Amino acid sequence: MSDDTPSLDDLRHQIDEIDNAIHDLLMRRTELVRQIGRAKGQGAVFMRPGREARVLRRLVARHQGPFPKPVVTRIWREIISVFTRLQGPFAAAAYAPEGGADLSGLARDHFGSLTPITRFGSEMGVLRAVSSGKANIGVLPLPEADRGTPWWPKLARHGKATPKVIARLPFAALDGGRGDSPHAVVVSLAEPEESGEDHGYLIVELDEAVSRGALKTLLSEAGFEVCDIQAWVDSPDRTLHLVEVEGFLAGDDPRIAALLEEADAVKQAWSVGSFAVPLTAEDLATSSRSVS
Repeated sequence: MSDDTPSLDDLRHQIDEIDNAIHDLLMRRTELVRQIGRAKGQGAVFMRPGREARVLRRLVARHQGPFPKPVVTRIWREIISVFTRLQGPFAAAAYAPEGGADLSGLARDHFGSLTPITRFGSEMGVLRAVSSGKANIGVLPLPEADRGTPWWPKLARHGKATPKVIARLPFAALDGGRGDSPHAVVVSLAEPEESGEDHGYLIVELDEAVSRGALKTLLSEAGFEVCDIQAWVDSPDRTLHLVEVEGFLAGDDPRIAALLEEADAVKQAWSVGSFAVPLTAEDLATSSRSVS
């Protein structure tokens, strides 16, 4: 009776064939991306944060077997980043203060090993690099109430040179989403893009003293589902609130107009971006099932 078990050489030969097939597909994908770049034309925006998030969610949802899901997402982030750079110049700026949290590693993990990343010791330096076009994206610390003078009030203005939040990092943490990784947001002059599961940021300027609870009520009446509110007293007569809301927040969201019309205490409001909600530890857990 013959032994049908493949030999070690046979198994290695099959792996070589798979490697060749993967390589062929990468080369084919490269040519398709180059055609897309030519079709978009000069000056087109090549980043698609919403589509990128949808791609990673789809791959994670369909993945089976012991190969770690965070590694799958890392491979695809590298592929996506390379193809973004093939369509046009792409560079990043990252907050990296001396003696503080260096976000350049987080930027490298998400935007690829070949993406040029310039480190800045100040958050304003990152914002200026993005506003001036020297960097396509900037990586900044999460807005937090105890960080001293915050960077986010600089987004409270209109104009094409005003960055907006387009992503939150890490989208798929290599630690499986357990919370050990640093966290950040990505700002860009590119418009945020809906991914299907998003949160948005809104900055509200008040004309008078309003409690956080009262502001939440005003926002709820305008149709917003509030996740978090942070306040910053910019001057004695100007208080800004950064509001994180559930769902995608477009620049012309009709709820902003409703808030301004119905709430006398609200002097001004700006949509300052949206981000795809990152994958959770449960999303990234390794499946015990084998590929059939």
